[in-house]
Amino acid sequence: MTLLMTSASRAQLIAESFNYPDGDSIGAHGWVHFSPTGTGTLNRIMVTTPGLEFPGFQFNGIGNAASVMNSGQDSYKPLSEIKNSESVYTFFLVNFDTVRSTGDYFCAYLPSASVTSFLCRVYARKMQSSSEKFAFGLSKTTTTGGIQWSDTIYSKETTYLLVMKYTFNTSSNTDDEVSLFIFSEEVPSSEPAPTIGPLTGTGTDGNDIGRFALRQGAQASAPNFRIDEIFTGTGWSSVLPVELSSFSSYVNGRDVTLFWDSKKEINNAGFDIERATIPGIWVKIGFVNGYGYSNSVNYYSYTDRGLPTGKYFYRLKQTDLNGNYEYFNLNNEVSVGIPVKYELSQNYPNPFN
Repeated sequence: MTLLMTSASRAQLIAESFNYPDGDSIGAHGWVHFSPTGTGTLNRIMVTTPGLEFPGFQFNGIGNAASVMNSGQDSYKPLSEIKNSESVYTFFLVNFDTVRSTGDYFCAYLPSASVTSFLCRVYARKMQSSSEKFAFGLSKTTTTGGIQWSDTIYSKETTYLLVMKYTFNTSSNTDDEVSLFIFSEEVPSSEPAPTIGPLTGTGTDGNDIGRFALRQGAQASAPNFRIDEIFTGTGWSSVLPVELSSFSSYVNGRDVTLFWDSKKEINNAGFDIERATIPGIWVKIGFVNGYGYSNSVNYYSYTDRGLPTGKYFYRLKQTDLNGNYEYFNLNNEVSVGIPVKYELSQNYPNPFN
């Protein structure tokens, strides 16, 4: 399971783990195939197994991936809400099988009423010096104003985590900005400086962002790749996973009630509640069902009743629908039935002495 921080201003606009059968067309699962270059129905983007994994990533093991070839139909997924202000972020995992020296863009945003006006175009281009190395690139709209390529060189058959960002500005119709963040290991919890950008280019700004598109491109220039775990939101924290938002306890006599909540859940089977009286020796005492997939705040509680006097430790074992699990520890020990210590001292002067 993954718990994501969300709020009214940082809502999830796309959440896609390709948790569908191997060999399905993604068009059967909320994606729309389109063909701006007249390629017909050939080489539609398909679900493939296994999904991609990234070091320390909480989505590892959820669903499959999408296989994007070239010279086939493009596909887009509509955002749950059209955006035309502030910033839009999309986070995804990507792994390249083949990258060509000409280079081409493989994903982008689209306005809500267009299948041709690609925005925030993300590219891959093979390095001339090595068939196994490539660079990422970024442009705002067309190549007008140039594509900016990464200084860092990347490797094929390696999974990277990318975040693309489009920022709406209002001073003119050409001042919107695009940025690209590229990670090969741990992702920071707060937004860092981008790997590429911010760029403005000279192309006309988009009226809005309403779609995220996967592009297959031309056979001579486009890469072959797998993509997975696509999340779109309006803030850095809305597209990156975090842990439980809270986990606390309350003692009432001999009963201990545990409280915890999540902001968003993906693939959550539920929580084992475990207790220890000796640190490290855990016993399961209960289970609370999860909501599976949820876009709203969920509040949980569990009461451990009739406890003898003593000190206790608690933790949650959160289990995914596919069997993966993760632990969340209560930060403090809990005391039950232990009275507050009072001391009696001599009151001076003592009139009876």
